[in-house]
Parts: sequence; structure tokens; C-alpha cells
Amino acid sequence: MPDILSTAVSGLLAHQRALSTTSHNIANVNTPGYSRQTAEFTTNPPSYLGGIYYGNGVSIESVTRSYDQFLTREVRDTTSAFGATEMFSRLAGHIDDVLADPQGGISPMLHEFFASVQDVADDPASSTARYAMINMAETLASRFQSIDNRFTELQQNTASDIRDTVDEINTLVAQIRDINISLNELAPSAAATQQSADLLDKRDALLNQLAQKIDITVIDEGENNLSIFIGNGQTMLSNTAAFTLSAQPDISDPTRDVIAYNGLITVYDISANLKGGELGGLLDFRNNVLEPTRNSLGRTAIGLAETFNAQMRDGMDLNGNLGQDFFSYGAPQSIAFAGNIGTPGVSTMVSDVTALTIDNYELSFDGANWTLTSDSGSSATVANGAPATLVFEGLTLTIDGATAVAGDRFTIKPTLAGAGSLQVLTGDPAEIAAALPIRSGASLDNLGNAGIGAGIVTDVTNPNLLNTATLTFDNPPTTFRADVDVVVGGVPFLAGAAVPYSNNMLIDANGWQVSLNGAAQPGDVFTVESNVGGTGDNRNALNLANLQNRGIFDGGIATYQEDYGTLVGFVGAQAQSAGIELEAQQSLMFQAMDRQSSKASVNLDEEAADLVRYQQAYEAAARLISTAQVMFETLLDSVR
Repeated sequence: MPDILSTAVSGLLAHQRALSTTSHNIANVNTPGYSRQTAEFTTNPPSYLGGIYYGNGVSIESVTRSYDQFLTREVRDTTSAFGATEMFSRLAGHIDDVLADPQGGISPMLHEFFASVQDVADDPASSTARYAMINMAETLASRFQSIDNRFTELQQNTASDIRDTVDEINTLVAQIRDINISLNELAPSAAATQQSADLLDKRDALLNQLAQKIDITVIDEGENNLSIFIGNGQTMLSNTAAFTLSAQPDISDPTRDVIAYNGLITVYDISANLKGGELGGLLDFRNNVLEPTRNSLGRTAIGLAETFNAQMRDGMDLNGNLGQDFFSYGAPQSIAFAGNIGTPGVSTMVSDVTALTIDNYELSFDGANWTLTSDSGSSATVANGAPATLVFEGLTLTIDGATAVAGDRFTIKPTLAGAGSLQVLTGDPAEIAAALPIRSGASLDNLGNAGIGAGIVTDVTNPNLLNTATLTFDNPPTTFRADVDVVVGGVPFLAGAAVPYSNNMLIDANGWQVSLNGAAQPGDVFTVESNVGGTGDNRNALNLANLQNRGIFDGGIATYQEDYGTLVGFVGAQAQSAGIELEAQQSLMFQAMDRQSSKASVNLDEEAADLVRYQQAYEAAARLISTAQVMFETLLDSVR
């Protein structure tokens, strides 16, 4: 028959271990990530005697933890989404605060600068107004530089965070691998199952930390093994084999990092496939907010410099010289790929700000043609030449005649450096070209009531622009003769030729255009000459001031303020959308954590009830041992 003593001992030991498990639960009630453990009882194999099976007591089959793989996966997924959104929202909010600052942004400075230009137009002879205009221009350029410097620092910090996050991912994967190794080394015994449950909890906690860094897919391969995948199925962990990521300079642009996968097969760049987690949020922010923001701010600065310089060149300064450039900015960046075999060089310049975009471009050579492709997908092609010139979206690229090899590529960043490099070129108020370089006039001896318009400059580069031109009416005054070649209504007339006169006619010559109107008399004379000494002339200053309201960008539609406002609106919309998404993802994460907690966390009331139940069973088993002892002593006494 079964031994009552061994049966009682089995009950004693089993409930002792159950009490140990319960005490372990109570001790870890506040341990983060701890899952409630339960001692699973099972009957021992029976003994067969006299045609009857007799029980042999009880044992602890295993110590299991409260675990639901679906709830655990839900927590990981929502943690990953929250990590990405929280990182993106925080960084986008920082840019939004900088751009939308009513005191520290660009908009108020643009307004103040053009107000100072208008002051010069109101009093072009005033040196005070001219000095104020230069000071405001320097303040505006400094504001562009300051904001771009802050964005540059943010870009450097983002790059550092990307590298740190990649290192943290590698560390977490290695720690999970070590737990897999430890789990596989445990002996499949009752003594090992308690430790195993704790290791599984630790592994789940590390998986949650990993999910906060990057979106992962976890495949369970039995109780003690699992595999982790990222991106497009790249394996980070397979049982006890771990692989790593690395952040390394992009071969197309060494100033930015890409994420490489170092597995059985090395993949140079998987950045575009990485979603979720802090790493996904950092990459998303860098690619879709920070870099477009710097490009857009640079375009605004370049547009201001180009159009203001062009208008300044159409004028004349107080020294009698034609106007010179007022602003300068850094040339567009042309970056050769690290793997280029040929030796071509590329120079890039902005040739039309109305067509300029905020895209970056890739210039590639296929052996016969050069193709320029924007981030948006638009492209243009030119045949290889010595040199080859490609004009596209406001840019003029010149590829020199050096040998190019198929596969050679360049990254073109037209506007990135625009804001950070904007500078004022002059500190001399006399060099502000407030006047137009030509002026028109009528002879005091004229008898008719014909008049000549003030005139405009159509080609400031014309070498004869400042030469004096005379228009003299014939008898009868239906024609006039000019001492220079002129163009009227598209028809050219040589100097001295009779030009038919009509009211409000437009006359082009020597890079200027004037109008004639009214009734002339024979011998009436009109002149167009250099405006040297025209200190009170404000015509070009008015043109400079009017640039504030002129359509410049997007094909001549958007003004400076509107272009900057579009940037502020874009960043603001990104920040607002991210804030809303952050609240939603946080709520989803907390709900998932609550559901998992309700399944896995320790309930002290339940543990107290188990404690009493196991204690009573333990005491009963102990009494069985006492009973067995009495029975044994009675048996011994009977045979003495």
C-alpha cells in the first residue's frame, strides 16, 4: 500500500512551495513588470496494488506566471507608437516655438526692415534714415542666422540622439539574448521554474524598453526562446544570435547619418523602413520637419537677397554709382557621393527665385546624360557636355568637362545654407541706391504741352545706360528724331531716323524706357540722362519698399511674409497634429497597460486568501505526519 508518511510529506513540501510562491508574489507587489506567479499542483502517479490504484500524494508541476501574449503585444505596440509620437511632438513643438515667436521670429523683423526702407523713400537724402535701414538689415540678417543656428544645433542634437538610440537598441538586444541563454541553461526541474518566471518577466520588461526605442515584431519560439525583427524583416535576435544596427554617414551627404543593419547580410541603409519608437520619431522629425524647415527658411532668405539685390542694382547711389548687391548668402551646396569614380565638378547657382523650391536634388550620370531629380520626384535631363548646363526649378547647374563615369552622383542642396549665411554687404549709407540711374527732362524752350515720363530702367547692364539721349520733334510734330537707336512698339529706329509720334507712346533705348504724351510743337526737345546728383530721387527706394508686397515665390504668387507664414503654418500644423496624436497614443498605451496589469499584477487580497488556504493545508499535512508517526509507534509496540 502507499506509504502514508511519504504522501503526507509530499503534501507538506508542495504546500511549502506554494507558500513560498505566494510570499514571493507579496514581496514583489510593487516591482515594475512583475507578473503574478502561481504554483500548479498535480497528483503523483498512483500505485497499483491488489487490483486497485492508490494515490501517492501531490507535487508542484510548475510555477506559472500570469501572462497573455496578446495583451503583452498590445502594450509593446502602443509603447512603440507612443515613443515615436512623443519624440516627434516634442521636437516639432520646439521648432514651432522658435518660428512663431511674435518677438523672436522673422515676420516682425521683415516688417521693421521694410519700414526702414520706406523711411529712406520718404527722405532719400537723410543719412539718418539710411543708417537706420542698414542697421535694420543687419538685425534681420542676424535674426535669420540666429534661427538657423538654433536649427543647426537641433540637427546636431538629433543626430546625437539617433546614434545614442541605436546604441541603446543594440544594448537591449544583447541583454535579451543573454536572458535567452540563461533560460536555455536552466535545468527543467521544479527548482528552476521559479527562476525562469522571473527571467521571463525581466525579458518582457526589456522588450517593452526596446519597443519604446523602435517598432519590433516578436516571434515566440517556445517558452525560453524568441526572435525579434525590425524594418522589413531584418532579424535583430534569433534565439541566442544577436545582430546590431549602426549609425553611419550617408554616402550622399556626410552631414547626416543613415541606419545600417549588420546582420548575416549587411544592409547599408534601412532608415526609410524603420518606424515607431524613439528612433522612428527622430528619423521622421529630421526628414519631414527639420530639413524642410531649414530649406524653407533658407529659401525665404535667398528670395529676399536675390530680389532686393536685383532692385538695388537698378538704382544709383549718392556717389553717382550704379547700385551694388546689398545682401550676400552662401552658394548652393553640391556634394559628391563618396563612391564616385569619375572626377566631374558641379557648381550651382540660383537663377530664378520665383521657381525655387525647398527640395533637395540628386544629380546622377548614366554614361550619356545627367539627370537632376528632386525630392518631390520632378526631374530634368541634359546630355553630357564639356561643360554641360542644366536649368531646372530656379537653379542653373554647370557640370565641368572632367571625366564622368556612369553611376557618378551628387546631392544638391540649394537653400539649406541660405538663412545661416545671409549677410549685409555695406555699412556705408551713401551706397544705398535710392535713386534711379536715369532722369528725363523737357527743354525750357519747349512751346508745346507734351511731357515725358520719369522713365524706368529695363537693362541696368547696358553700357550706354548713363549716356545722354535727346529727342527732338520735327516740323510738323508728327515725328521726332533721337540721337540714339530706339525701339518703339517693337520696331527699331536708327539714330536720326524719323520716329512716328503717338500720344502715350513708349520708347526703349540704352536700357531704359520712357513715355511721351501730349501735343508737341516743332523743335520741342526732351532728354534722358544720368541722374548723378539726384539726392532727392526716391524712385528706386519706392521700388525697394514695394518689394514687401510683391509676389516673389511659387511662380510670383507669395510675398516674403506669405512664404514665411506658410512655413510657420506647416510647422504649426505638424506640431498640433502631433500633440493630438500624442494624447491619443498615450491613452491607448495606458489602456493597454491597465488591461495587462489586471491580468498579470499581484492582488494582495487574493494572495492573502491563498496564504490562509496553503497554510491550513500545510498544517493538515504536518498533522498527517504526526498521525503516521503514532501509527508506526503503535505497530512497534504491538510486536514488542
